[in-house]
Amino acid sequence: MKTKPQYALFLFITHLFFAFTLMIFGPYEIFISNSNDFTFTFRDFWWIPISISVIYIISATLLCLILPRKISDFLCLLIFSFTLCCYIQAMFLNNKMQVMLNQEIHWNLSTIIPNALIWLSIFIILLFIKIFRDNWKTIILYLSSALLFMQACALVFLLTTTNALTEEKNGYLSQEGMLELSSNKNVIVFILDYFDGRTMKQILAEDPDFLQPLTGFTYFPNSTTTHSRTYPSIAYLLSGNMCYFDQEPSTYVNTAYANSDFLPTLYKNKIDIGLYTYDSYIGNSAKALTRNYSPSKLSLKYSETLRYLLQIVLYRDMPYALKPYFMYDINTINNNIVQETSLDPVNIQIPAYKNFDDEWFYDTLSTDKLQLADTAGNFRFYHLASGHTNLSNGLPYAKRSLEIVYSYIEQMKALGIYDSSTIVITTDHGYSGAGETLDLPHKTAAALCIAKPAEAMQKELIVSNAPVAQTDFIPTVLNGFSLDYSSYGDTYFDIPEHAERLRHYYYSALYSDEEGEVELREYEISGDATENSSYRFTGNTWDILYSENRVAPK
Repeated sequence: MKTKPQYALFLFITHLFFAFTLMIFGPYEIFISNSNDFTFTFRDFWWIPISISVIYIISATLLCLILPRKISDFLCLLIFSFTLCCYIQAMFLNNKMQVMLNQEIHWNLSTIIPNALIWLSIFIILLFIKIFRDNWKTIILYLSSALLFMQACALVFLLTTTNALTEEKNGYLSQEGMLELSSNKNVIVFILDYFDGRTMKQILAEDPDFLQPLTGFTYFPNSTTTHSRTYPSIAYLLSGNMCYFDQEPSTYVNTAYANSDFLPTLYKNKIDIGLYTYDSYIGNSAKALTRNYSPSKLSLKYSETLRYLLQIVLYRDMPYALKPYFMYDINTINNNIVQETSLDPVNIQIPAYKNFDDEWFYDTLSTDKLQLADTAGNFRFYHLASGHTNLSNGLPYAKRSLEIVYSYIEQMKALGIYDSSTIVITTDHGYSGAGETLDLPHKTAAALCIAKPAEAMQKELIVSNAPVAQTDFIPTVLNGFSLDYSSYGDTYFDIPEHAERLRHYYYSALYSDEEGEVELREYEISGDATENSSYRFTGNTWDILYSENRVAPK
């Protein structure tokens, strides 16, 4: 490349390859493939990576034209080598690593060292090409162009085969009424995510008096969930309608609530409903009944949006040795990207509920305190991260979430509404059965369940081995407001301790194969939910056509 225009083209393509791979295609591809995990849409931010990329490409190209040729050549070689390594890492070396599971992973040396050697080999090979081949710039130019073309085609395919360009997320669940309770009747529900019943047994083995603050409660160690994961468990709890993964998540959620009388019954009886969880788990019909739903659209902090999207890309593209430096939590991203106010300066909005930020919830509770309102009754549904805060070591975080509940209860007692309130401390699912097959699904069925009825007769916590299940949740809530629950079944407290009860459990794999999740399997649970022998596969299965990770039909 002897002429300046030819060299300028080489510089432009090299920097374009870097910017497109890491600043445009990476964020776009990850976001579009996992849009359900984000509280904002592609249309909210698409122009940010492009704007930054244009500024970078122009600035970097001009800078390299000004620098001495040898320095410019060396910089371009480094940039190309790094970008190529990132591309190869994402395409071929990550295996089945799930970018959006945001779980803490510890890779061992047998994984880190070979991966690092591949990166080093690529840098060395390209350096040798530069030293021994006069046409090395042409090789880089053509290779960059080819990979740019491939990624551009992939991006066009993504944009034209998904709803990324038309998706709308205009409403949100706010903090309104979060700490407001009724001076009459209250039903308080704490969903401590990923809190398995076995975790509770471990806590009690180390600290037998840990549950002592829960006066009037009953601890149900033989409790089961219906589904094995957060989606669709939250929607199931609040609607009572099963998910067979035969509809898109948004369709299932909307249909489940539309076909449920649970929340409408509360609303008709003038119960103030506050749901503090993910917006995507609440159907449109339920949002209209919910105190803290706002139909307004939150604006984004654009610098934070770009920063976090690049962090996710680097977590995916970096070698295993460096990935820990770019680990992230999707809830932190969603909580920090949105502005506290809307695009409309006239209509000041109440901030969004910060999902999976238990310490924020505790700090807010400690600072603002619970308050009383003159309502017929309040239903409060709090979804906390609990054991999900750190999947590799959930025990201390699970304990911490219960300590936050204890602080909440102490404030209820100070207000004089503890005895008259129904309180349920449970989970959406237990251990997530993090295997690549459907083996041993019973690991996820044992669930935390501790509940107190209004005006509990006993004062000390008692233990009941009654075979309770999530099917008993809605009756328990309705009974807390003295409403008829007979059409829904029994409450937790109606189940005899030694009842021979057949419970059903529907398991979906945590990981997917190349085409998506494998299937949904039905199990019968008879006896102790913590015992392997209590589980029997019924033979009933359903293809998982749609899930949060896969939204295209087979």
